[in-house]
Amino acid sequence: MPTEFLVHISLDNGNRAETVCLSHDLTPEQVRSLLFAAAEVKESPRDVLLKLKTAEGALMPIGPHIVPNDEGSKYRLEVKKASMVPEKATSTSGAATEVLWKDVNEMKAQVTEIKDSAKAGITHTHEDDISSHMKPRPAIRRVQQIRLKIEEPLVHHFPSEVTENLKHPTFDVWQWQDSEMVGLLEHMFQEFGLIETFKIDRERLHRHCFCVTQMMYGLLHVTGVHEKLTPLEKLVLLTACIGHDLDHPGFNNAYQINANTELAIIYNDVSPLESHHSAVLFTILKNPETSVLSNLSDADYKEVRKQIIQCILATDMAKHGEILAKFKGYAEAGFNYDDPAQRQLLLQIIVKCSDISNEVRPKHVSEPWVDSLLEEFFTQSDREKAEGLPTAPFMDRQKVTKASAQVGFIGFVMIPLFELVSKVLPNMEEPVIQPIRKALEYYKSLLEKQAP
Repeated sequence: MPTEFLVHISLDNGNRAETVCLSHDLTPEQVRSLLFAAAEVKESPRDVLLKLKTAEGALMPIGPHIVPNDEGSKYRLEVKKASMVPEKATSTSGAATEVLWKDVNEMKAQVTEIKDSAKAGITHTHEDDISSHMKPRPAIRRVQQIRLKIEEPLVHHFPSEVTENLKHPTFDVWQWQDSEMVGLLEHMFQEFGLIETFKIDRERLHRHCFCVTQMMYGLLHVTGVHEKLTPLEKLVLLTACIGHDLDHPGFNNAYQINANTELAIIYNDVSPLESHHSAVLFTILKNPETSVLSNLSDADYKEVRKQIIQCILATDMAKHGEILAKFKGYAEAGFNYDDPAQRQLLLQIIVKCSDISNEVRPKHVSEPWVDSLLEEFFTQSDREKAEGLPTAPFMDRQKVTKASAQVGFIGFVMIPLFELVSKVLPNMEEPVIQPIRKALEYYKSLLEKQAP
């Protein structure tokens, strides 16, 4: 019989607490139903968006592999009304309603501002209002708004079986708390000798993310390619993976460009998210308390920065075909490790593989990520419909299922990429490519069951 465990959550901004009993044999839909019940949601689930966050505010995937917690570290469950326009709603009435509500909300904000100014003894004229409204809002990089929360790092001592397992794609990323994951990140830097080589302050390592970095670390070990890389190249890979998705807003480049967002304006519609992730990363690294690159020479810093940015920009899927075609040319001609251009492209390919490598992991580790990603896609598609923007069929909750989405992505993106990389990097068949093929068969079987 599956083992049951308790998950403690807080609702209504911490004013209410609930305890939910889960087990690993539940489906993500069953887990969501239990959370809906705990939140006492009366609307149709399709009209409501659930967000589960850690006590620190990090978003968590909703599924049967939620890590059990105690009452002192309750997860926060947020319930929000989904802003979705019904399929058959008329564009004129929907647009008119949306404009009216926008005007009402703007007037409310202005009234509140005037009240607050009056309380503070501040006066302003109607001409001031007109002048301020005529001035366009400046396009300022969001990186200027970063507020670092720097905590005292904890010292972890991991047994040898953990650090050895860390070198493999099968590593279970769900078993570890945030502080333990940054401790494992430190181990990666230590194991490659980067802390000593570049005189990195250990305390500055305790900051970022984990999963993509661990997969990259595993790929380096199972293929043995780390033995061909320089310390600078290993530093590039670790830092690029840690920072490749920093401050992701949850809406992809297509949305940024179509909605004409601040990021799209700043970066001229060219990889706005990836450009932003790089900018945020180097803003953090510019801070003396968080810079792991501070002891590099000027020449090494410039080279590392250039290659980190290239690696992060390479994760833009709009560049996927171009990068694969170039790498295929190198692979078919016989990959040359003595060519700097080929080495740089290899680093980009390794980061790309790590970024989309979820199906290399065992199903109990990978599936919660799939559920979380689909929910992110559906949320974006709902918003695009509400704003009258173009939508992608693979992100539309009414047109795609988990099985159909995964069959397409694994078959047309993952397998061609990893099979191409295996022509350059050895030993990928059993530990990397076979799990991807098994995942494809699994989702194909689910898709066949769903067929009418």
